[in-house]
Amino acid sequence: MRVVAIICARNEEIHIRSALTDLINEGLDVVLIDHDSVDRTVAIAREFVGRGLLGIERLRWTGRFSLVEQLEAKRRLADAFDHDWVVHVDADEWLSAPDSGQTLRDGLTAAHTGGYNCVNFNEFVFLPRPGEDLFREDYRRRVTRYYFFQPSYPRLMRAWKNRVGLENRMHGGHLLSGPVRLFPRDFPLRHYISLSEPHAERKYLNRRFDDAEIAHGWHRNRMSATKETLRFPDDERMRILPDWSSKQYDVSEPLSEHFWDWTHKEAPNS
Repeated sequence: MRVVAIICARNEEIHIRSALTDLINEGLDVVLIDHDSVDRTVAIAREFVGRGLLGIERLRWTGRFSLVEQLEAKRRLADAFDHDWVVHVDADEWLSAPDSGQTLRDGLTAAHTGGYNCVNFNEFVFLPRPGEDLFREDYRRRVTRYYFFQPSYPRLMRAWKNRVGLENRMHGGHLLSGPVRLFPRDFPLRHYISLSEPHAERKYLNRRFDDAEIAHGWHRNRMSATKETLRFPDDERMRILPDWSSKQYDVSEPLSEHFWDWTHKEAPNS
């Protein structure tokens, strides 16, 4: 079974090598849509062309973050490929199968042969400790603290069978519309949302979002972040993996808000 992952990235030189390496090692073909990066994103990605990266496409940058434009570009690419399954992934994410020793392709093959056409992913948000700076390419081996973010269920249908009438544009890339047959087992998604507090500030305090998408209710949780609330937490809502490569995630207490919305709320049992 052939699976293609499609990434849209802008100025993600810190993430792109890890993202491409892991997706290719998981048994997937990859296509990169570069959103007019001005850093080394494309230069690094070119090293992977012919080694799992099928190609690099360009999406023109218009000065604001538009999820609709990105999802439409991904849809056009998915329609052009004859792969059996499609995976929607961002550069700061690591998607995998739930069992050790199993590739993502293996996991999706199990869903496919079982008669299902999509998979939900649980989002585990990884953060350094307060004041810690892990803005370096080996961050995946260094960050083991996380929280389980799940404001609703299912939330992230990021992999689906191609050409069966499923599409993710209506729900902002989170859920699928169409004849959904959801695999009954969730897969893990690690989200390396920020690698230092200054990185968090650069990422969220100056980002301009598309006005129509804001009016539609998208991006508002990102827009609430301030310099003060982007300080990393250190309380019992954070979990720690026994090892960076472990898949022993704690899903007992899902959180409905990201860490920057915790600041003015007491920690559980505090």
